[in-house]
Amino acid sequence: MSLREIYERTFDESCGKSIDATDCPECDGRLATDGGETSCEACGLIVDHYYIDHTHGPRVFDDDPVPTRRTGGRLTPTRHDRGVSAEIGYNRDANGQRVSSEKQRQLHRLRREHRRARFGSKAERNLATALQEIARMGSALDLPYSVVEEASQTYRRAQQQDLIRGRSLEMMAAGSLYATCRARGLPRRQAEIANVARCTVIQVRTGYRVLNSELGIDAQIVTARTAVPRLASDCGVSSAIQARAYELAELADDDGITNGRNPMGVAAACLYLATKQHGGKQTQAEFATTADVTVPTLRARYYELTERV
Repeated sequence: MSLREIYERTFDESCGKSIDATDCPECDGRLATDGGETSCEACGLIVDHYYIDHTHGPRVFDDDPVPTRRTGGRLTPTRHDRGVSAEIGYNRDANGQRVSSEKQRQLHRLRREHRRARFGSKAERNLATALQEIARMGSALDLPYSVVEEASQTYRRAQQQDLIRGRSLEMMAAGSLYATCRARGLPRRQAEIANVARCTVIQVRTGYRVLNSELGIDAQIVTARTAVPRLASDCGVSSAIQARAYELAELADDDGITNGRNPMGVAAACLYLATKQHGGKQTQAEFATTADVTVPTLRARYYELTERV
């Protein structure tokens, strides 16, 4: 069996045709494309098919006051129905005119029935609750929307593999968000996720452990250099100190100082050393409190850095 395409494939945006040939390979007849299928007009051989029809544009009528176009939001995994459901308005119609009181009562009844019919099962209702929780935590942590979408997709994968059964929705939602941050290499600690989540740090750790073992999360290694920008922003140091601390963090990662140690402690030590070199006045306690490490930990990493520099 051949593993390659028999005919060379390209794509023409204007006509939706996906091959360059114009003659039938069987009877040398003329090829025509209709509805995404390229077939021979003589023998009827279907040479290729492409189900997306690019030839049909939006329906726009000249007598309409406002041109109507087929538009809509894109599909998103952050909604339980991927954003294809409709929303019923309240007091105004599509033209912006205020509706009557009788129509408002009718819209109220329609919204009530619409809410009841949105979920086909209890699993969909739980999925909607979890996705709303992920969106809320992402907004509280000021995370990019792409991270929220990836966390929602991770939760969907966990639900498909029946990992939610017997576990709380909030725990698995927080674990999905933390797993996405680890996969993206974002310096977010479990305590930060737990501060905005409706669960504890232990539950966030448990949810991440389940997802990591069952789904195989491609978690990035947390290094000192990835923690320096966030820690420098929280401490309010200058750009020169941050640049020097980043150089020290690269040196610590290359020399193996961070092996088996808390990266936040190494990053705090790099910032403290860079502050001393530039004549800053921040103390070890301030950096240790911001990095959520103890002062002896910061001091031990500081001594190791001064021996290498």
